[in-house]
Amino acid sequence: MTKRTEAVFYGSATVGTKGQVVIPSKLRRDSDIRPGDSLIFVGIPEQDGFAVIKPEALLRLRKKFEKLQKQLTEKIKK
Repeated sequence: MTKRTEAVFYGSATVGTKGQVVIPSKLRRDSDIRPGDSLIFVGIPEQDGFAVIKPEALLRLRKKFEKLQKQLTEKIKK
């Protein structure tokens, strides 16, 4: 799987009566989303948007932020 650095428009989906949406197949393929995978939804209630991320990607992001926080803290102490 090639990691992209630019934004990609994958299409749109309509929310069904049960609140379900179909994730476009190319997005599922590019993001390696498979049946049974868990996804995390985050958003700010006052905003009109939200983000969806896989739990393992969120953990990697958390580790990157922790590393950055440590670097910044060390720099501030100097």
